[in-house]
Amino acid sequence: MRTSLVTTAAVGLALVGMTALQGSALAEPEPRDVAAGTRLTAQTNPAVQQISMSYVATVAFPEPVPTKAFEALLTKAERHAKAGRIPADHQSQVKWVLRTAAQDVGRYLRPGKGVRKVAASVDSVCTGWWITPDGYMVTGAHCVSTGKAELRQGFADKTLPPVVQGEVRGFLKSVSDLAQPDDGMAKLARKMFTAYERKTMRVLRVRKQLSVTMHDSRGRISAQPLNVVTKGDDWPGEDFALVKMAGARALPTVPLGRDGDVRVGDDVYLSGFPVITLASAALDRRSKLYPSVTEGAYNVRRSSARGVPYLQVQAPAYPGNSGGPVFDKDGRVVGMTIAVATTLDGELTEAATFVLPVSVIKKRLRAAGVTPVVSETSRVYSAALEDYFAGHYEAALDGFRRVRKLYPAHPYVGAFITDAKNARH
Repeated sequence: MRTSLVTTAAVGLALVGMTALQGSALAEPEPRDVAAGTRLTAQTNPAVQQISMSYVATVAFPEPVPTKAFEALLTKAERHAKAGRIPADHQSQVKWVLRTAAQDVGRYLRPGKGVRKVAASVDSVCTGWWITPDGYMVTGAHCVSTGKAELRQGFADKTLPPVVQGEVRGFLKSVSDLAQPDDGMAKLARKMFTAYERKTMRVLRVRKQLSVTMHDSRGRISAQPLNVVTKGDDWPGEDFALVKMAGARALPTVPLGRDGDVRVGDDVYLSGFPVITLASAALDRRSKLYPSVTEGAYNVRRSSARGVPYLQVQAPAYPGNSGGPVFDKDGRVVGMTIAVATTLDGELTEAATFVLPVSVIKKRLRAAGVTPVVSETSRVYSAALEDYFAGHYEAALDGFRRVRKLYPAHPYVGAFITDAKNARH
């Protein structure tokens, strides 16, 4: 998500229901009441996946060479000092030169023959969810591609600081006989060289990699490539994308509901992978592959500046949640997390998350000729969960074992099998 309305990608929710999703806290000698959020996360989380997009490129920085106009600035600074327009000390004169050059770097610095090349990547994380057992997945449009301007900015942010710092050191050394460098001079030099490099840098040999991170109950983790089938326009357009993983079968899926399944005032549940948790060094890699869930009220139905309907909900979402499914209390998809509002200071707010309604998602799927399917894996798994939550552990075991045969890589069924066995005693 971007600001003042921001998309929730990226390059990142409380871990509500994390224990329940893994099954380790669900085993009880006697059945107990199960919250709606616990049921739907146990049912739907196997189909919610972490998507990674990476652009790899070489960034070229032409050597900055002072033009004749820059050299003339030094003479002009001396005249200003003699006329009393600027302080007479050499430090002040150099600072005036830097300040002036930064305002029009194209006039005062030109690319030289030397070029510094830096290999870099721009990475982002989103959320996607399986809609067919053979590998079709829904996510946000801004999760599968990045515009040229935004991509250039991303590479600049990644590579500029060390390049500029080297140029600043070289410049300060070159003027050290004339004026004693200080923090103010370094700051002005940094501004000038940053403006120059942003203007002249070139991004070469760009390659994009889009993948879904898969894991199973044995802890094995793999990244599988995804191909973009179709996509809409980024927020505030129809921020929808359909992707495909080749060679898939028996994947867990989630059921699609209708817009009318939720009304203003109803609670909805957002599932996804916020970067704030994925970036934490305190969490192991495998635990980061469990989606987290937040809950909040459906506030109002709105329309974007491009006339696209969006639901405004009061459930926390962060970069990384983009593309994640939004469920009603019965575990049906009623929309997809796309954007979140921010304060005037640019801070994310939990008061307004924007959700693309399921009617738009269904329309885009029909146009692509793809029919959502609740897989056999998910049907058997959901039935086994109902038996488990009702305390029918023998029946649940039979169901969970069948799920394991249908889809051996199922990431959650192993924990439920263990809990169901323990709960019989």
